[in-house]
Amino acid sequence: MRKINFRDIKSRIRIPRLNLPESQQSRKRLYLSVAGVAGMLFLVAFGYGFWYTSQPGFCVDCHEMKPAIRAWRTSLHSEVPCNTCHAYGVISSLKQKTTLVGEAYRHFTKSYDPQLNRDSELSKKIDNDGCLQCHTPKRIITPRKSLLMNHNIHLEKGVNCTTCHNRAGHPSSSGYRDFISMDGCFRCHGLSKTALAPGRCDACHPTDKKVFDLVPVSHKVGTWRAPDHGKIAKQDTSTCFMCHKKTFCRGCHGVEVPHPEKFVKAEHGSLGNKNPQVCRNCHREKDFCNACHHKGYNERSGGWVPLHKNVVAVSGPAVCFSCHGPTYCAWCHVRGVKQPLSERLTKQ
Repeated sequence: MRKINFRDIKSRIRIPRLNLPESQQSRKRLYLSVAGVAGMLFLVAFGYGFWYTSQPGFCVDCHEMKPAIRAWRTSLHSEVPCNTCHAYGVISSLKQKTTLVGEAYRHFTKSYDPQLNRDSELSKKIDNDGCLQCHTPKRIITPRKSLLMNHNIHLEKGVNCTTCHNRAGHPSSSGYRDFISMDGCFRCHGLSKTALAPGRCDACHPTDKKVFDLVPVSHKVGTWRAPDHGKIAKQDTSTCFMCHKKTFCRGCHGVEVPHPEKFVKAEHGSLGNKNPQVCRNCHREKDFCNACHHKGYNERSGGWVPLHKNVVAVSGPAVCFSCHGPTYCAWCHVRGVKQPLSERLTKQ
C-alpha cells in the first residue's frame, strides 16, 4: 500500500493568511493597551468622583451649604451620609449627580437662593426606603403622652416620612418651617369636609384631661378674651381654625371676623348704624370710626367733636356732605340738639 506523504500535500495547499506588517501589529497592541488603561482610569475616577460627591465634605465646599451642614452635624442623623436620605440607591444617586452641573452654574453665577430649600421642596423627593433602613414602620410609642401617633396609618395612606419630618436631618436651621407642629399637621388634617384627614381633637390627643388639657395655657390668661385673642387672630387666623370652625367667631362677634374686604369697604356702615354695640365689642375707642372717616384728624390730639372745626376750616364742609346730609350740621350748630342716629348718614 502506498504511503501518503502529508507533508507533501500540506506544501501544495495554500492557506490564506493575514500578514500584517510588524509595525501595524505593534500599534494595534499599543492601542488596546492604552484603551484598557484609560478605561480603568475612567472607572477609578468615576467611582472616586461618585463617592466623593456623596460626602458631606464635598457639600461644605460651597459656602451656601455651610448652614445646612452645621445643622446636620447637630442632628440625630449626624452619622448618616447625605446620600442615605437625599439619593438612596444607585439610580437615585445617578439622577442626583446630573443636577450637580446646574448647581455648579448657580454657585459660580451666584444665582442661588441664599435660603436653600426654602419651602422644604427637597423633602418631597426623599423616599421612605432611606428612612426604613434604620427606622421601623411599626413604631407605636410617641415622644409625649399628650400625642397619639400611629405611623402605620400614615404609611398606608401613602404619606412619606419627610412629609412630616421635613427637618429631621437639619433641625436647628433658622428661618425654616418645621412640620412637626400642629400647624404642620393641619396641612392635611382639618375640620372642613374637604380636609384629607380628621381634625377632631381625639384623633391625635388623649381625652383624659389629667394627661392632656385641650385648652391652651394662653386661653386661661385673664387678658385672653380682650384684647389678646383679637391681636393674635388679626395676625393669623389659621391657628384659631385648627380647633374652631370658621363660624365660631360670629357667635360672639355677631359678624364675620376678621372682616372681609367687602365688609370694610361697603357693608360696615349700615351694620354700625343698626347695631353699634356689635362694633364696640372690639372697637372700644371712642373715636375709632373718626380715625378713618375724617381725613386730617389725629385721635391723639383729642376727641373729634371739639376738634372737627379745625379740619373743616382747612378742608371745607364739602367733605362732610359726602356722608352727611345738607342739614346735618344744623342740628348741633342751630338747634343745639344732637341729630338722631338714624338720620346721620346720607341715604344712598
